[in-house]
Amino acid sequence: MSGRAAGIDWADVRTGIGLAYGTELGKGQGDAAYDDSTALLTGRWGSDQTVEGEVRSIRPTDYDFEEVELRLRSSLSSHNSTGYEVLFRCSKSAAAYASIARWDGGLGRFTYLSQKSGPEFGVADGDIVKATAIGGVITGYINGVEVLRATDNTYDHGNPGMGFWFKKSSTKKFWLSKSGGMNTDCGFRRFAAWD
Repeated sequence: MSGRAAGIDWADVRTGIGLAYGTELGKGQGDAAYDDSTALLTGRWGSDQTVEGEVRSIRPTDYDFEEVELRLRSSLSSHNSTGYEVLFRCSKSAAAYASIARWDGGLGRFTYLSQKSGPEFGVADGDIVKATAIGGVITGYINGVEVLRATDNTYDHGNPGMGFWFKKSSTKKFWLSKSGGMNTDCGFRRFAAWD
């Protein structure tokens, strides 16, 4: 299932050159800024799920926001996205972060369940990120080390998948810089999911 085809309001994930990456333009305002590129696996999945990906991050900057996202117990339908997302900013600077979010339906409707910031919570090229949903516990890992944990029992079923968020800075400092990130600068080289 892809974001635009199944959910209408979200962007699609593309694949090519050994890479899965997002397609959103990164210029949306308000709720439209959260049109994350989304792709969910099809089929029937058990409640306990694990998702893992190898990060590609080329030329990250503090001006652009580039996130890789792992989805758990998720669903997509017309104007509706639900489930859990474990996300990591492609940065190792002080502006890096990781979060667990619960998607609550319409575009821009989500709730943060856990948020951490600092260089140890961001990701770099080649890092392995993993997310698990076991019972009511959602956990995020970077290179095998747990960095996030939250408890929530809103969703007990759904499909695993991936997502990306790309947001271009609109500050004057950005426009005077040489930053010019592209969607293909950030993505997953490898992805797996199991229950």
